[in-house]
Amino acid sequence: MSKSGQWVGLMAVGLLSVRAMGAVNVATDFQTASAPSLPSYTPPYTVSTSDLINGMSPSASAGDFGVEISGGLPALTNGAYEDITQTGGAPDRTHGAFATAGGGSGTGSTVTYNLNTGASPGGYNLSNITVYGGWNDSGRDQQAYTVQYATVASPGTFVDLATVNFNPTVPDNTQTANRVIISETTLPFLATGVAAVRFNFSPSTENGYSGYAEIDVNGSAVPEPGLFGLIGALGAMGLGIRPRRGVR
Repeated sequence: MSKSGQWVGLMAVGLLSVRAMGAVNVATDFQTASAPSLPSYTPPYTVSTSDLINGMSPSASAGDFGVEISGGLPALTNGAYEDITQTGGAPDRTHGAFATAGGGSGTGSTVTYNLNTGASPGGYNLSNITVYGGWNDSGRDQQAYTVQYATVASPGTFVDLATVNFNPTVPDNTQTANRVIISETTLPFLATGVAAVRFNFSPSTENGYSGYAEIDVNGSAVPEPGLFGLIGALGAMGLGIRPRRGVR
């Protein structure tokens, strides 16, 4: 690649990796079993099987996401919200639908997912991030964490995107499932040029840790801009660069 081509590519990544000031919205919802102590409860949510981290293992994590005979880290990206078993705790109950996070009792405290920038060198435009949680009773159903992202232009710097603190009111001894959707209300995307997403789970979660069933990071690849599209974008920014006129 020529030096001019490299310059165009670097400038394009820089332009596409900037997050403008917008308005992040956090929408919450929860559902409960119809009666206490059911043998099994099927959550009503349909999780994505094709989001940007579906089937991925994290690039980094800290803590044990498999406490209380839970599903561990694979539960977060397996494209399923499995049935929730009857109420009660380990060892007489399993929690295969969930990963355990919050830091208490050595549970998971942070997890990072690198997106497939080999398939999209410019990174990804995020449309929304949806997190599913719950438990087989009301004791560990809180969602509490900060979501961060890093861009292709600055892969080592993580920027706060949203902080979530959602603790539904659920009857005792009743299975419950919940959902948090993080989206942008004024801009086309939550963030652009994204290379990685990180979740830092709050240590102040009720009873030390909660159950998380799935994380869906939804978005699309950043299109590779052509030279003239880039020049137009620079001109719109007032940099005074114009296409060269033809010779008469």
